[in-house]
Amino acid sequence: MPPPTKPPAPKSAIRRGWQWLTTPYDALTSLVLTIPVFLVYHLGILLVDLRNGADLVTGAIVELLHSSITGYVALTLLVALGLFAAGSRLRQGHQIDRQALWRVTCESVIWAGLMMIVVGGVVARIFHAQIGGVSLSPIARVVMAAGAGFHEELLFRVILFGGGAWILKQATHGQRSAELIVAPIAAAVFSAAHYVGPFADPFQLSSFTFRFLAGLWFTLVYRLRGFAVAVYTHALYDLFVFFAH
Repeated sequence: MPPPTKPPAPKSAIRRGWQWLTTPYDALTSLVLTIPVFLVYHLGILLVDLRNGADLVTGAIVELLHSSITGYVALTLLVALGLFAAGSRLRQGHQIDRQALWRVTCESVIWAGLMMIVVGGVVARIFHAQIGGVSLSPIARVVMAAGAGFHEELLFRVILFGGGAWILKQATHGQRSAELIVAPIAAAVFSAAHYVGPFADPFQLSSFTFRFLAGLWFTLVYRLRGFAVAVYTHALYDLFVFFAH
């Protein structure tokens, strides 16, 4: 008699095993998973004389603390601890999967690589131009990539796209096209923001188009996979570009 064999897993169990890839990370999980990026930027700017354009609070905090580095570091760590505690507690005791950060990072590498091929390829075909990085020190590249990933996704995807779509849905009684209307508007604002402020880039149609398409790409990632994957995709993409040039 042949030895007994383990019956195959039911399809429902297989679907549950891949659920992490088909369901966006909830907001509280994303909040906790992005704390490392938050810390890299907010502590890293002490080493470089740069700020991300979407970072609307750090300068005010430094002024409030009278340029006290110790106070700034303490407040930054306190905020990170508060985010972790709030994200963990508000999930009603459900622990965050220890492999979640690893999965988010690996998935974001794929999204960032695809973005380089798809968005970069489209812009290169239209304008016969390659969008490259800027001249920064290695530390500054890491810090600015983290700042772009966290603050730009928070401002342009969560607040502008997510908030704008929610407001439009309320105004139109749940119209499903709300996100399709808001997405290109948020992407255009995201692109235009790079040409405003003390660290603004000179306007070029090719770079504006690239950033507009990048904004749509990040919106797609945010909508399908959640805030954490969008943050890491953005940060990793910037790192790829920074260190490739």
